[in-house]
Amino acid sequence: MTVDNPVSYFKSISSVRETTKQVFDYVEQNDGQGNHFKMELSKMDDVVDFLCSIIARDYGTDYSSIPPHGRWQHLNCGNVLRVESLIEQWSGAGIDEVEISRKLIDLFVFSVLVDAGAGNTWKYTTTEEGNKAFDRSEGLAVASYYLFVQGALSQDTNDKFKVNGKKLTELTMDEFCQGFQVSDANPLNGTEGRLKLIQNLGVALSTNPAIFGKEGRPGCLVDYLYSKCTKDNGTAVVDLNDVWNALMDGFTSIWPAGRTSIDGEPLGDAWVLDTKAKASGSDAFLDSIVTFHKLTQWLCYSLLVPLENYGYKFTIKNKDMQTGLPEYRNGGLFYDFGVLTLTDGAYKRGLALTQKLGDNSSKIPTFTPEDGAIVEWRCLTIGLLDYLLPLVNKKLDYDLVLPQLIEAGSWKAGREIAAIKRPDTKGPPIELHSDGTVF
Repeated sequence: MTVDNPVSYFKSISSVRETTKQVFDYVEQNDGQGNHFKMELSKMDDVVDFLCSIIARDYGTDYSSIPPHGRWQHLNCGNVLRVESLIEQWSGAGIDEVEISRKLIDLFVFSVLVDAGAGNTWKYTTTEEGNKAFDRSEGLAVASYYLFVQGALSQDTNDKFKVNGKKLTELTMDEFCQGFQVSDANPLNGTEGRLKLIQNLGVALSTNPAIFGKEGRPGCLVDYLYSKCTKDNGTAVVDLNDVWNALMDGFTSIWPAGRTSIDGEPLGDAWVLDTKAKASGSDAFLDSIVTFHKLTQWLCYSLLVPLENYGYKFTIKNKDMQTGLPEYRNGGLFYDFGVLTLTDGAYKRGLALTQKLGDNSSKIPTFTPEDGAIVEWRCLTIGLLDYLLPLVNKKLDYDLVLPQLIEAGSWKAGREIAAIKRPDTKGPPIELHSDGTVF
């Protein structure tokens, strides 16, 4: 490949769809045969039917009411309007709308960045809400919410509703385990990696004052974007690329050092894949790289609603540059319906790791994040979500946008088919041996 600045390219949002599409197109044109998966698009009709039945159950035909995929819904899980209650509390205290938007961004950034897969056993119990228990993404969301409202993330003694970088860098393992209720009886996947990510987030916030201000707050992103915006009849207009670049530049330091890098500069959620090299017809290192930037995309999706609806109320252009999220619920949906099947060699390799990790009874394969099976799975997931959208829209006779499809359909359908097929764990069909920073 030939690009003027490979680091900038692979950190861009446009690189995600472009690099992963090469893998999807190659597998599709190769009779569905990848290096690690077999893909059968003929089975997509079953996915469409299942997904549309969930949308009908939850939304009827009121498709316009489907919100875009974002952390807001997780923070409000259990039909408790936690976010709205905070906004009402702040408004009642006379806090202006721009500061409310900063506080929302503070909360959402922290909540998203702790949202890697929690595993099959961990739960968070809300003593404040009658001992309700939440697991997985919702549990992590509620845990992050209570850390925020209790002031555990703020260094401002006069305002507990903040996230400050300095406070995050000082977070200890004991404080983390207490906040997330982690114990031997309630283990959380990737605990050490997750704490390190929070501490690294603190460093990033503290060392990027141009984006995160003197206080080192995620919420100062609001002011940074306002300085970049154009005005159209009094409306603040910002391009998605500006939001994206601020997140990628601001959070570069949070990624583990072992990730794919160019000349010592980490690229974030980017990986080397043999299938990509084959699709490119080149053995060159740059031609083997695919990018996902899943947590940054999840963060970007989650921040758009607060940015658009509060404070400066930005109009954000080019939102369709984002892709579907390559994580285990979306990917698991296609695997559980047989659209994707691991090759025999990949399945045996994954099962061997499952057994090595001590589970000799499970038939669920396990892979590390850099394994070609995981990387190819994620590439194909992005391509399949793009392939799925027009099929669903045709059946509904409505034009959902991709973030609505993920929110109302694919992510939820992936979770529900997992619960049907694996009722004991409700876990994904492929396990990730995670450091707490990828999915």
